[in-house]
Amino acid sequence: MNGADAYMDEEELKQIHLFKSVGLESIKGLIDVCTVRVLQPNEVLLAPDQTNRTVYLILSGRLRVHLGALDGDPLVVLGPGESVGEMSVTDRQPTSAFVVAAETSRVLEMDEDILWSLVQSSHAAACNLLFILTRRLRHANSVISTESQAGLDDHQYYGSVDALTGLRNRHWLDTVMSRQFQRSSTGGEPFSVIMVDIDHFRAFNDHYGRSYGDRVLYSIAHTISDHLRPTEALARYGDDEFIILLPGITIETARSVARRLHGVVMDAVPVMPDGKSIPHPTISIGIAEIKAGQTVEMMIGDARGALYHAKSSGRNCIR
Repeated sequence: MNGADAYMDEEELKQIHLFKSVGLESIKGLIDVCTVRVLQPNEVLLAPDQTNRTVYLILSGRLRVHLGALDGDPLVVLGPGESVGEMSVTDRQPTSAFVVAAETSRVLEMDEDILWSLVQSSHAAACNLLFILTRRLRHANSVISTESQAGLDDHQYYGSVDALTGLRNRHWLDTVMSRQFQRSSTGGEPFSVIMVDIDHFRAFNDHYGRSYGDRVLYSIAHTISDHLRPTEALARYGDDEFIILLPGITIETARSVARRLHGVVMDAVPVMPDGKSIPHPTISIGIAEIKAGQTVEMMIGDARGALYHAKSSGRNCIR
């Protein structure tokens, strides 16, 4: 796939039915972690009885839907703005039809955890999905098993991605950190966490506006993410707080990691929606290491205490 194929312009995204009345800037993080796939004419995207965990949003081209043999007439032909795969993602049942490219087509691939994060973060997107599913049900010839309803209780789990930044969110962090804490505690291995907070962020939003603040959040998140090692996990913890999990890392090494991240964030200059460049606000950082007899909550409390110490020491520092 060349660069032109992978590119998504704003007009293509605006025509997506799932994004109707959804501010694209507010879900930029989610869109950025999706991928564009190019389908050649007659390429099969989905086939009956497949396990599918992806919604495909049509950017360009057309897709045919066949309930039976591919040489028969299609049930429907879908074009730009429409989507396929949402039924099997929603009820977690195998696919019931063929979906084939009628011509060279480009689709935006949205995995199920991204979809549920979008639905949780945007009331408009949730309404759009409900409308799409209702329309699908009215025109479908297959019957959805009532057993699929049992899977609906699991949907909150899949909302594990923060819509604005594209990072993992608090729900994901709570689960993964608990597992890592237990693993490190049982094995007697080091485990450290870094808590990052943007200094005076409310005042920054008041001065520059929320769209500027959202862009700075996104920029800081990806600046940090781009400078982490594969074993180091980053999540958005609160409005302007991030937590980095460092399994197998002592607090001394974690301090070196924190200094490195503080430096790259301060050197970064985000570009705003209007093309202007403004410096990042400063960040304060607190560090904690697992201790014998602690709980996860106590470890988080240590990191937060260190962060408060950094703020009370004048901010823009590491404690």
